[in-house]
Amino acid sequence: MSKSTSEVLRSLAPALLFCLLLPLPAILLWHSHDGRFVALCCFFVGSTSVVVWFFQKDIAHATAPAPAAAVWHRGIAVVGVALLAEWVVFASCLVVNDPHDLVAPVLALLTLIPALCIAPYLTLSTRKPAAATVLTLFLVGSMKLVAGSVNCLVYGWHADTTMIWAPPNLIVSAFLVSSAILSASFYVAGARKYRRIYVRSSARGV
Repeated sequence: MSKSTSEVLRSLAPALLFCLLLPLPAILLWHSHDGRFVALCCFFVGSTSVVVWFFQKDIAHATAPAPAAAVWHRGIAVVGVALLAEWVVFASCLVVNDPHDLVAPVLALLTLIPALCIAPYLTLSTRKPAAATVLTLFLVGSMKLVAGSVNCLVYGWHADTTMIWAPPNLIVSAFLVSSAILSASFYVAGARKYRRIYVRSSARGV
């Protein structure tokens, strides 16, 4: 990556601000379980947008004389640390909204995994930020269908599909496992995709 970490973070400032502000209305004005759920969804959208912004503007065009894998991992680390800082602020707001709901901050932290793993590949493949964001959200959401199918196979077609997080029921466990597999698969695909782009860019001397 040709830019320094501070330069990259400055370039990410608009996306980070968007990620921070998007869920705030739901937290501040909607003091209920539904409000926190909407805030979580908004935080996931914001986090995904940060990753898409980052890969579109920085990593996809990196030409520094370093191994592609090193540049890839450094980029993931930089944007990951930035999102963790965003999560600390967001989780603090959730705790203020409801000090007894400790599940929501954990779920917010878990949303960073698919954002960091799935969005890079889709950004590098489509070169369209909006499409990459929407596809990431759609793929993660579709994992609930997978979890529901597992739940129905075990308990029958009339089984309850309510997602209970504390303690997690079968549909939640299946959702987490399927999301983890999806994220890992896309992370590997993203690293390979970036390596090919990096090598081609370096060969052209761009």
